[in-house]
Amino acid sequence: MVQLVEERTLCRGKRVELIQRVYMYSTEVFVKDVVRFGQSVAIVPFKDMRKIVMVKQFRAPINKWILEIPAGRIEFGESPEEAVVRELREEVGYVPKYVQKLVSVYMSPGYSDEVIHIYVAKNLEYVGASPEKGELIEIVEVDIDKALEMILADDAADAKTLIALLSVKQLS
Repeated sequence: MVQLVEERTLCRGKRVELIQRVYMYSTEVFVKDVVRFGQSVAIVPFKDMRKIVMVKQFRAPINKWILEIPAGRIEFGESPEEAVVRELREEVGYVPKYVQKLVSVYMSPGYSDEVIHIYVAKNLEYVGASPEKGELIEIVEVDIDKALEMILADDAADAKTLIALLSVKQLS
């Protein structure tokens, strides 16, 4: 059995916390650094049967623009479905009348606790976007097959977007 012996915060930022955990397994003691992020949502918003709304967004960790589906963190006290509605409205200006969960995945369990819940959203009503300060976003509307081609053509695909688009294709 793996036993957590100690946990200490090394650094706390606006969205993440870096913690260090000391574990014991049998007689071995080992240390792991963990990025504590929590839960988030990602959404495949359908404008019609084929066209989806995506975002081209500047991502500071990779210092470039990347094509992805709308996504964001689940805020304290918020359900995943509420986060879907809020994130869609903020990032692309649409409110869905219908949402359906596809899958939940760990994004990178080797160093982070983030779980992302992936949804499909349909019957969209445009109400106007209101991105967060510093959130640089261009809205892209594209056929779902073309979106998958575009994602796979990049030098490195956004994982949540690839998983989401492949999950949607599997269901259709």
